[in-house]
Amino acid sequence: MILICRKKNNVPESLKSGFVSLVGRPNVGKSTLLNHLIGEKVAIVSKRPQTTRSCLRGILSDPDRGQVIFVDTPGIHKPKHLMAKSIIEQAMHVLQEVDWHLFVVDATEAPGPGDRFIADVLANKAPQTFLLVNKVDKLPKGQKEQFLKAYTDLGHFRKVFQISAKHSEGLDEVMTALFKELPVGPALYPEDEYTDQTERVMVAELIREQVFRRTGNEIPHATSVYIEQYKQRTADLTYISAVIVVERDTQKRIVIGKQGQKLKEIGEAARLTISSFLGTQIYLELFVKVMPHWRNERKKLMELGYEVERNAEKG
Repeated sequence: MILICRKKNNVPESLKSGFVSLVGRPNVGKSTLLNHLIGEKVAIVSKRPQTTRSCLRGILSDPDRGQVIFVDTPGIHKPKHLMAKSIIEQAMHVLQEVDWHLFVVDATEAPGPGDRFIADVLANKAPQTFLLVNKVDKLPKGQKEQFLKAYTDLGHFRKVFQISAKHSEGLDEVMTALFKELPVGPALYPEDEYTDQTERVMVAELIREQVFRRTGNEIPHATSVYIEQYKQRTADLTYISAVIVVERDTQKRIVIGKQGQKLKEIGEAARLTISSFLGTQIYLELFVKVMPHWRNERKKLMELGYEVERNAEKG
């Protein structure tokens, strides 16, 4: 849930601040866009859809223009279990609270039911919505206008931008337009912060990113990661003990791999990314735990740190 509060006392008219959602169906490039807008790794990225499982905040501070708090929502899709249902509900709630919306679509594919559903949700917010047609760098020139028209026909959006989040193309134009539209207001976070996620949460996400990248199609969506121990042993050494949760014994064997090779690969790659993120040497221990049906049981989801409404139902 996002709680928005503002104090506008003595704020120069040139400084803006506001919350901006990044919304779209799975795998359209929202997390890549967030990382490139902020200039830091805030969200984990994978070629597989439904990588993002919570509403992540990324904070961009500009001393001359103000501060934008981007909220990267999970890809909106038809949920198949309680975890998915709860995160989609969070995403829908975000859309009611923020000041502005960036509706991200994939230029390499024709609009689908997911795009049309989101366009309908945003219909009464179209004047506060920019349509970002992403991955235009992958489109043959002859197809660009056809696909662009198909997406612009989804709604009466305030503006339409053709971008490539991966290559940061078109993002300066988006930010210039966004700062013009946001309300006058003070910075809501210190200028040196770029996310409100804790280090423990970020570390767990960086480990989960490597699970996504290094296991088969079945495994990633059935996994979660939590941190058991996180200790600063010396000024330049951090000890981390983390648990990769799966739903079945067969999945555990896949994550561990033959003679532990797959788990070793995951650990080595995660250690490097965590070390770069924290700026210290990392001693990382990984364990794999079977937690049957964790995605469909409220108590287990809460234990793993997911927000689930008390009246949420399975399925």
